[in-house]
Amino acid sequence: MALRLLMLVLDGFPPRHCTRVVTPNLVKIGEAGTWVRGGGRAVLPSITYPNHASLATGLPPQAHGIVANHVFTDAGLKPAKDIGARGSTFLDAAHAAGLTTAVIVGDAKILGVVGAQRCDDHWPPGGALPPDTPTVRGYAADSTTIASLRRTLDGGADVILCQLDNTDGVSHIYGPDSPEAMVQYAAVDALVGELVDALRHGTRWSETIVAIISDHSQVTADLNHAPISVSAALNRAGIEAQWIEDGSCALIRTRETTAVGRVIAALDGVAGVEDYAPDMLYAHGMPGRGFATGKPLTRGLHGCPSSAPTLCMATGGHPGLARLRQAFVREAPTTAALPRQLTDAVGLAWPVLPLPKTRSAHGGAAAH
Repeated sequence: MALRLLMLVLDGFPPRHCTRVVTPNLVKIGEAGTWVRGGGRAVLPSITYPNHASLATGLPPQAHGIVANHVFTDAGLKPAKDIGARGSTFLDAAHAAGLTTAVIVGDAKILGVVGAQRCDDHWPPGGALPPDTPTVRGYAADSTTIASLRRTLDGGADVILCQLDNTDGVSHIYGPDSPEAMVQYAAVDALVGELVDALRHGTRWSETIVAIISDHSQVTADLNHAPISVSAALNRAGIEAQWIEDGSCALIRTRETTAVGRVIAALDGVAGVEDYAPDMLYAHGMPGRGFATGKPLTRGLHGCPSSAPTLCMATGGHPGLARLRQAFVREAPTTAALPRQLTDAVGLAWPVLPLPKTRSAHGGAAAH
């Protein structure tokens, strides 16, 4: 049968705040469809770009290569948007099946991360917000992003990835449990409720599944402590390494993993240091502790395991919704498992597609 699939990502939305008081529309949607009440899980680090890459490819960061908002390369750190995730995406699979595809995002950098240029349409056009676009923390206002999404849906797009950014932005500014964040959660709840109501009363509802998810959540920063500085610790120890400090986590690329692990684990505020990939470690902070980025800590942080819980629910009139409900019972969704659960539920074949070769994060050739 015909298919319309929408993956709608509420960036940074903590599932603990999906309640009848704060988000009545989301609760209603979840109860009428399928809802993982215990939440799904982000891949680690629980950061936007690694998780959007996983939501697109169905792979963990170690496989798709987007390990943080920047990526290690032999030429230094490069923005994730300039590298792009390795592997075929569910959007590629949909395109190969003759369906029209689109990516609509509030954070334009996600376009490069998920390979949106291979889709039939994307917004913002060319990866840049149109002049005078209302923004929150530099990213498109959710109302503007939703308006673009609705135009794309009205234009007949079949398979769409859409990211609404402002739940993450406001939580960074004020903290994820602040009154200001509650107002923003309620605002996105209203937008999503209106969207789903419009789709439900449209002609394609029987073909539609809408997955409403978050890519990670946030924890409140403890601003009474100084940021954890990986760079200062490694410089003191005289160890050569590359590092990325981002929110409540850090990634360190080094051939001296044992020595680096001891140095970082001994730092005040570090909860753990784990092997992440060959020659790479993942460090995460204790609750509320953040790493030094050269900028003041925000009031909301993510990257660590405690910010990994994700919102996960779906609705629609497509019969695949029942199969998706069963899939969630068999396996609680992670951001890497969810896209395959969705495509399996609607019967969309997702082969490994041959894609152009580009340079990998470590300087070799890799199929993207």
